[in-house]
Amino acid sequence: MGDDTPADGVGDETSDATASDRLHRATIEFGLDDAQAESFESLTAMVDDDTPVEAGAAVVALAAPDVAEAAWTRWSDDEALGGPVDDLVDALGDAAADAAGGVAWLAARQHLHRGRLDDAIATLEGARSSGHRLVLCELAALAADRSDPLGAQQLLRDAGVNVDIDLDAPYDPRTADHGFGAELAEEIAPFAAVRPKPMAGRNDRCPCGSGKKYKACHLGDELHPLADRAGWLYVKLMRFMGIHEPNLAGALAADLVEHVAADDVRDMVHNSYLPVDLAVFEGGVAQRFVDTKGSLLPPDEAAMLDAWVAQPRRVYEVIRSRPGAMELADLTTRERATVVDTVPDEPLDAGWLVTTRLAAVGDSHRAYGGFLPVNADMVAALSEAFDTGSLETTVLAISQIFDTAAGHDEMAELFSSSLDTTELREMLEDLADD
Repeated sequence: MGDDTPADGVGDETSDATASDRLHRATIEFGLDDAQAESFESLTAMVDDDTPVEAGAAVVALAAPDVAEAAWTRWSDDEALGGPVDDLVDALGDAAADAAGGVAWLAARQHLHRGRLDDAIATLEGARSSGHRLVLCELAALAADRSDPLGAQQLLRDAGVNVDIDLDAPYDPRTADHGFGAELAEEIAPFAAVRPKPMAGRNDRCPCGSGKKYKACHLGDELHPLADRAGWLYVKLMRFMGIHEPNLAGALAADLVEHVAADDVRDMVHNSYLPVDLAVFEGGVAQRFVDTKGSLLPPDEAAMLDAWVAQPRRVYEVIRSRPGAMELADLTTRERATVVDTVPDEPLDAGWLVTTRLAAVGDSHRAYGGFLPVNADMVAALSEAFDTGSLETTVLAISQIFDTAAGHDEMAELFSSSLDTTELREMLEDLADD
């Protein structure tokens, strides 16, 4: 026996210790009990370690919603959502079509990951009767994408999710970590709480142009005003990214401050919506959402999202700033835009130069990714970088702002989280006052 060969039993003891450590990590990371952790490790090994697929064990593991959701999180973190998970789903074969709800949910998630919406819907509908929590939650997410908050809420209720949400409690979709169904319940709560106003009288002709009476056409299917749904649409994009590209925003934040030594600036960027906005637009998440789920959106939301995707990031001059609104001039086109809601708490001085990506909402705009101050000598380079539409080029250009920033305090005051989720809450009060 060579010197490097372990004594009898040592290898087994090391292997047992490693397995025990993995199980312990699973219980800590995902809140699983011991039995669930064992099931989780067995399931993930079928993808991570090239362990032969045991259909029976996989079906049992996926039947437990907490285990199935934890497995998806692990696979997404490990970037295994492509071929490796596809191989597992294919190996399970017809199990996705019967009452094994967890397998159907995984198959549907993979269909969505591959852009196959119709297949995903058919798979989920086929497993609806299983009552599997994740199947019902996924169907609720599709209802939410359709801007049907009551339908989504009922599906969540059927799934056993608590939908009694405190509307005064803070909700930040960027940092929420309560689990898929619970976060979805928070997302839809403001819209489920207040019904939209009727568009016509019950016996009037429906304004949609169908020729039918309103009560026989769109009564009960009204949508909230588009201005109120704009923030929700952005959250839908974030939800999609959290499922299919969960590491992208964090990686971009790290790239933006790679050469920044100041911890406060680094933390500011990681906690902001700038990397989220870069991931959604330059990173292609919004276009991928359009390609996969765009047909679910109400037509006015679909048109608005198309406009958002087409709008480039720009450098602007502040023309006028007041609480709740700011008028900007595009330095490239000299066109003016009014930004509402998503503006700094303290008005900016006229003449400031800022960069952002504006999202048109009717006649006004939102700046969901926040504002970043720009020095005059950086305008040309930034504009040239933005015109490329390249994620890598844009991130590199913006990183130079942080590398050369002298007034960190001033920057921190301006560059705050501009996805003001109170917009979703305040919508309720606005609707009630109308």
